[in-house]
Amino acid sequence: RTYGLELTANSKTGFAFSLPRSKTCINATTVCLKLCYGRGIRYQSKGQKAKRERNFRTVEYLLDQGGPELLAENLLGLVDYARPLDFLSAKFTGAKTSLPWSLRIQDVGDFFSPEYVRAWYLTASRRPECSFWFYTRSFYDTAMAEALTELVSLPNCQGWLSLDSENYKQGLAVYEAYPGWKLAVLQQAAKDMPAEMLPAITKSARAGVGDIVSFPYHHGGRH
Repeated sequence: RTYGLELTANSKTGFAFSLPRSKTCINATTVCLKLCYGRGIRYQSKGQKAKRERNFRTVEYLLDQGGPELLAENLLGLVDYARPLDFLSAKFTGAKTSLPWSLRIQDVGDFFSPEYVRAWYLTASRRPECSFWFYTRSFYDTAMAEALTELVSLPNCQGWLSLDSENYKQGLAVYEAYPGWKLAVLQQAAKDMPAEMLPAITKSARAGVGDIVSFPYHHGGRH
């Protein structure tokens, strides 16, 4: 198929939407390019690559034909597909669903334009009962930072700025300038991180909020 939007199912994190790294990771650092889990074998199959390329091709087409509104209309179908089968019965009875209704935006890939971010804002705002979450490095440009902050301002959306030894200063500047963000830190070996990196992140994080998630780099089960 030339066009179509499709989700990825992950046993640990549930449903996600994916895009090709090479075309969407606009602020990728050399660190994340080297260590990205998207390089893992489970993401390298012909089918997985074709799905991400088809998603991106369709996203570009819909944005070109009708802007963020048209793309959002189509993304809503994916969000509804991710809704637990017992969602309606749980809503009527007041019980909890067997699984949460959630969607990760880009388990592979990243936000690549303000228009694309706007489409997800429209999508998330129209499905307030679904929880959206994402990590991003696409925060260097002011227009992108503002669009992403609008998205993360929604009560059903959480966003983490992905920091490493190369971009942590830019990330902290966004974190301090815009509300609503959390921090995800890629911890490399101590020798590969500036001595001031972790103290600067710890100092900037809002006290008592639990805004920092740490991801020690690991390979073969060894950190």
